[in-house]
Amino acid sequence: MDIKIFHTNDIHSYLSNYKKITRYILDIKSEANNILYLDLGDHVDRSHPYTEATLGLANIALLNEAQVDVVTIGNNEGITLNFEDFNRLYQEANFKVTCCNLYDEQGQLPHHIDKSVIIEKHGIKFGIIGATAEFTPFYKALGWDVTDPMSAIATEIQSIRPSVDVVIVLSHLGKFFDRTLAESHPEIDLILGAHTHHYFEHGEMVNGVLIGAAGRYGEYLGEVTLSFDGHTLKRKSARLINTDDIRNTEDDYYAKGKVLLAHKITDRYTEFPRRLYSASYTTYLLAQKLMDFTNSDGALINSGLIVNGYTGHALTQYDLHKMLPHPINPVRITLTGRELKEVINMSQQHAYRDEIVKGFGFRGDIFGMYVLHNIGYIQSQQRYFIGTEEIDNHKTYQLATLDMYTFGRFFPQFVQNEKEYFMPEFLRDIMKTAIENNEYNS
Repeated sequence: MDIKIFHTNDIHSYLSNYKKITRYILDIKSEANNILYLDLGDHVDRSHPYTEATLGLANIALLNEAQVDVVTIGNNEGITLNFEDFNRLYQEANFKVTCCNLYDEQGQLPHHIDKSVIIEKHGIKFGIIGATAEFTPFYKALGWDVTDPMSAIATEIQSIRPSVDVVIVLSHLGKFFDRTLAESHPEIDLILGAHTHHYFEHGEMVNGVLIGAAGRYGEYLGEVTLSFDGHTLKRKSARLINTDDIRNTEDDYYAKGKVLLAHKITDRYTEFPRRLYSASYTTYLLAQKLMDFTNSDGALINSGLIVNGYTGHALTQYDLHKMLPHPINPVRITLTGRELKEVINMSQQHAYRDEIVKGFGFRGDIFGMYVLHNIGYIQSQQRYFIGTEEIDNHKTYQLATLDMYTFGRFFPQFVQNEKEYFMPEFLRDIMKTAIENNEYNS
């Protein structure tokens, strides 16, 4: 007896690809009853207007349509929705959701989520455990407690292993974690991986544990074949299906999103230009309002955040979403004067000026130039200012910036320094408030 397991991960609302995958899986399921379909999270991404307009509920409807059996959550489900919206996300799901390392402040699992799921297929019992990435400060700011995934998975394995024939871990934790997990827990039969957007063409065998991963954006569909003799798993193999080889289907998800986001924010004439290689009024306004919103001394952003400019008389939520599609939150970082000077110097090197940046919440293309607000410097004299006050090496300052800068790639100073994340507001929420309150030049 063979059981086939299809798996997707990190779709990130690439819904055209997902529609192809859905049709393919439904075609297979219509002719075979030995199929399980599992999703590893980050299906939701609020960079897509249809997802934004429905706060992810459209993605759940699409997973229902694809007849997914079990999913786990990714960071895009967990930390880009506020507490109430995340608790509502799976209320209409026709599938099971598992995550063993996320709780509210009262120690309760999120609504409609279980620590593990047991599914029976042809008399074979599959124990499926989900776990998600430990984005502790983000979850804490939203009212959630995310725990150590390794110990949470180990506890759940111990709980269900005697009751099942196969243990599967749905890991939104990254490939390095998955390898460590396999090394320490050979009693796991299969790990399906996500989060770091990696893929294994024929799976990877570590300590007898098969690890599968299918990249990102629906570029691949994963397929695992488990072969049984009675209830005993004898063989396991993996392959990837390139979705470029699956017949295209048309979709109208962007059009649906545009209709749902058609509400006008203002009737006033507005000009919000996009400039990649110089500051613009748009970046000035965004940086100023970011500084005000976080009650900081200055602000630092990059020009590539403005993905589309806008000129006209009827700016809608859709137009603003196209301008700022990123699921990026504000953050206020405490720096000494010396550290702030280092950050200013690094920013003026514009190290990522022409780079196409993917991930970290950034949903544009070219990174562009760094833009400073209420921060000045005289390079020839090595003098630095907040407003008109010269920066003192020994004083502390509050810098308003982006959560994407705190992951270590852009500014090492931001990793360890004290910081406060402002959630669930995105950059476009701050801009929307400014426009609604006429806090801009027409």
